[in-house]
Amino acid sequence: LYKSMNNRSRNYFHSRGIGDEEIEYFRLGYSEHQDMVIVPVHSPDGLPVGLVGRSIEGKDFKNSKRLPISKTMFNLHRAKCNSSVIVVESSFDAIRVHAAGYDNVIATLGGHISRDNFNSMNRYFNKIIIMTDNDPLRFTTNCRKCYPSECSGHNSGREIGMSIVKNLSNKDVMWAVYDNDTIYPHNAKDAGDMTGSEIRQCVRKAVSHVEYVGGLW
Repeated sequence: LYKSMNNRSRNYFHSRGIGDEEIEYFRLGYSEHQDMVIVPVHSPDGLPVGLVGRSIEGKDFKNSKRLPISKTMFNLHRAKCNSSVIVVESSFDAIRVHAAGYDNVIATLGGHISRDNFNSMNRYFNKIIIMTDNDPLRFTTNCRKCYPSECSGHNSGREIGMSIVKNLSNKDVMWAVYDNDTIYPHNAKDAGDMTGSEIRQCVRKAVSHVEYVGGLW
């Protein structure tokens, strides 16, 4: 069911800012049966371990069975040859960051980073730039994180970043920001909402964790 591009799937990737060079580099494909574009995932050693699918119509996602996302991260096997890394959430965001000129990018493939994932980042990288999603605050009733107080609001992408800071305090951890008072330009949620030049500026302007928590962001 996993096959190479047809015009429909290729045009979809192009609409997401992913060009033919990235399609070839990441070996992106298409599932005709599910009408989903497909992104291969590899182990840290580069062995194929599964697929991530996204519907062309709507916003449905489907991973292959038993995809071991607690054991690996998207593009880790390529990025690990660098001493620094940019961390995003989705494979599409990682592909966009790569297209902007950064080979050293990995994606968490979700809102959680496992202990094995932290161990991998600790093993391979000295500098980590957080470029996770910046969503509006989400408020929930009976919030376990804020209990017994009322929910103060949560931004899962920012919380992923904070977990990186906490678990990798021995590393040089920085936050990607656009300028002195803007995390991402024009209320962009993630790298997928930005142009290549905007992504590059966010990486170049990255600030330390101390600057981030004490800044105007």
